[in-house]
Amino acid sequence: MMKVYVCVVVVLAMVQLMVQPSQAFTCTDVDKSLVQCMPYLVGSASQPVPACCDGVKQIKGMATTTDEKRQACSCVKDAANKYQNIKEDAASGLPTKCGVPLSYPISKNIDCNT
Repeated sequence: MMKVYVCVVVVLAMVQLMVQPSQAFTCTDVDKSLVQCMPYLVGSASQPVPACCDGVKQIKGMATTTDEKRQACSCVKDAANKYQNIKEDAASGLPTKCGVPLSYPISKNIDCNT
């Protein structure tokens, strides 16, 4: 009887591990995705490099639910506010330049809860 009980507990533990949601992304993940965009965002490059656009794609891929999109928006907003020399027009136009539509603009002033 004890063996059956142990087997049931092990199976339940394995099932629990299989159905847990994947770990959510962090703002550090978003920052790392945008680091290659800095030359474009501060105006020292006229176009974003491919690695920058790959980062924008990564951010879009990280956030699929409404809550995740709000979290990503907040992380992007925080990142934009860390650097005072970011050009607002470059930031807001980055998704278009990269051909990656986001459901929120990249801005220091965006309300991520709308």
